[in-house]
Amino acid sequence: MALQMNYYYSLIGTTIYNAYWRINTKNGLVGGKDSMNYVIEAFKDANAAHAENPEAIYRMTYLFVPDITDGAENFIAQAYLHAKSLPYFTGSVDV
Repeated sequence: MALQMNYYYSLIGTTIYNAYWRINTKNGLVGGKDSMNYVIEAFKDANAAHAENPEAIYRMTYLFVPDITDGAENFIAQAYLHAKSLPYFTGSVDV
């Protein structure tokens, strides 16, 4: 699971169309039942995100309270749902 949306890369003054946003696979979720932090990172495309040693062009950390009831989505899916609920990710699409 990942998100796709444009990203204005201010360091080089350009927009990366359809940038690939994913939760960091090594330490992207930290926390417990009361709160979880997640790191979501932007890459120029899916290939860059899945390279052997991926280098994100941007990253952000957010906090959410996980749903731990029976039948709830896993924490990674909950983190993506939380990200999509934020104004910054308005218009992002699942990929």
